[in-house]
Amino acid sequence: MEEIDLFKLGLFIEEDIVLIPEEAKELLLARKFNKYKADTPTENIKDETLSENQNSNSSVADNNEAALSSKIDYDGEFEKGLMVIYQGDELADELKDFLLKILRAVSHSLKDIALVSSTHLESLDHKAVGKLNPHKVLVFGRLNHPLVHLKEANYEVTTEKDVEYIFADDLQIIFEEENLKRKLWKSLQVFFNINK
Repeated sequence: MEEIDLFKLGLFIEEDIVLIPEEAKELLLARKFNKYKADTPTENIKDETLSENQNSNSSVADNNEAALSSKIDYDGEFEKGLMVIYQGDELADELKDFLLKILRAVSHSLKDIALVSSTHLESLDHKAVGKLNPHKVLVFGRLNHPLVHLKEANYEVTTEKDVEYIFADDLQIIFEEENLKRKLWKSLQVFFNINK
């Protein structure tokens, strides 16, 4: 059965919609997203790093991998293994709202993703993305990173080592152009296996 979010319900239900306690966590994450700072790591990364560093039986290689993956500062909880990379240091409020609408359209939310700025990602070792182990990667805008070599064409799904990628224009450009919104939607339907 398909999970329906509040936005989709609001399209055909005219009465007030009540927030269910389980969704309160998602609302808190959305508020955190609105106050997003590129230099603030998430709690999950801190907890993961602490627990891995406290494990004295780990090998040196394991500790190095954990340290490398913990360097990726991202917003969200990364529950569904979707990494979203956007161009620049931080997103304007209207682009944050636009991105959240895109995510809702594909039945995802902030809790399902790792949201990373291209500026931050470019400062890390090129293997950092692989260490985070995403299942899908969605890149908006220009990126000065080895991932860009996987790009065949904008809005086409590319697969490399069981990870699917879509490269698209910058969110600001897509936000302003209706034909790019349609193009993105068509590619996201393939990317997330949505039949509509």
